[in-house]
Amino acid sequence: MEIKSLDIFCEIIDNFGDIGVVYRLAKELKNRYNKEVNIRVFLNRLDEFLALNKRAKNIGYQNIDGIEYITNEYLAKNICTFSPANVIIEAFGCNILEEYLDKAKDESSLLVNLEYLSGESWIEDIHLMESPIGAKKLKKYFFMPGFKENTGGVIVDKLFLDRKIKVKSNSELYMKKYMPDLFDKEYFIGTIFSYEKNFMPLLDVLLKNGKNNCLLVLGQKSQESIKSILDNFDFIETSKDNFEVENIKIKFMPFLEQEEYEELINLVHYNFVRGEDSFVRALLTGKPFMWHIYLQEEMAHMDKIDGFIHRYREVLEDKNLDNPLNIHTKLLRDYNLRDNNSLELGKEDFEDFFKEFDNISKLTDAYSEYIELKCNLIDKLNRFILKY
Repeated sequence: MEIKSLDIFCEIIDNFGDIGVVYRLAKELKNRYNKEVNIRVFLNRLDEFLALNKRAKNIGYQNIDGIEYITNEYLAKNICTFSPANVIIEAFGCNILEEYLDKAKDESSLLVNLEYLSGESWIEDIHLMESPIGAKKLKKYFFMPGFKENTGGVIVDKLFLDRKIKVKSNSELYMKKYMPDLFDKEYFIGTIFSYEKNFMPLLDVLLKNGKNNCLLVLGQKSQESIKSILDNFDFIETSKDNFEVENIKIKFMPFLEQEEYEELINLVHYNFVRGEDSFVRALLTGKPFMWHIYLQEEMAHMDKIDGFIHRYREVLEDKNLDNPLNIHTKLLRDYNLRDNNSLELGKEDFEDFFKEFDNISKLTDAYSEYIELKCNLIDKLNRFILKY
């Protein structure tokens, strides 16, 4: 089927994850289709989008880099002037304006329900399954992102991969951009972007690793978590949002645009991330990572982390690095084993993670190559639409 126009619907709830994925998806599809396909993104609110893109404005309709960003309120007020696209993407089962959907049932051809990322095996049976909606023309299908070839994959965007190469080949330039004060010594640098977490075990290990360490802390929840334990280690505030003790520097970073965050995580040595979009970016850097998965009721998030760990091990178990693989996967599980987001001490121990850091780097680099080659959501989505 020819893609003439594309509408993407996103309902932002309480964080940057949903809009982060949709914003990236829209940019990459625009990059692929260029002027041949008109792309519109419909949002229930703009606060998070305004933070992700500094050129965005708090208005109902705007065009940024050839993509139209429209609020649901603006759509409702002007629905009589809107014709639905022939291809529609419903991100994460969000609500689409009923008047728009009524039109789409008669005028549009394909509705793709883009679901949340999961490593659980059951998604393989659901992927590309039709979901009846009682329309003669419009058909709806599940599209299930995942970590195997027979799933929808993850967003492997050329814009990110190009940025990765650019940062790698110009590291000194980007160090000056983000960490101009770190040129006096060679630093072992990590980013932290998490939900509430007690990071005392991490600091304990870094104090003993014999390196000059720097932690770049992003996001309100991460920064508040770190602030709560600074006094336990006698940190001194050396300048605004910069703290030091012995061989550790901590820098509280300002909010970064999506593209800036991508530069930063490709520049450092390791990344602690949260949610879905940042997690996939961390995988694609090829660097060691910790993933703080979104907490769910009845510990359902542990099924998801176990699902990913299983997929991760499937790809890497033939690398003859069993001990580093066991260390990394055990730490991933211990890091997420919680029934609430709090500052209570968890079970995780980072000592072996850093002792085996070089070997874990080999694993994460190999997994990044696998994701890029075998699990490209953009390619899979494009093929599905064209074959429809």
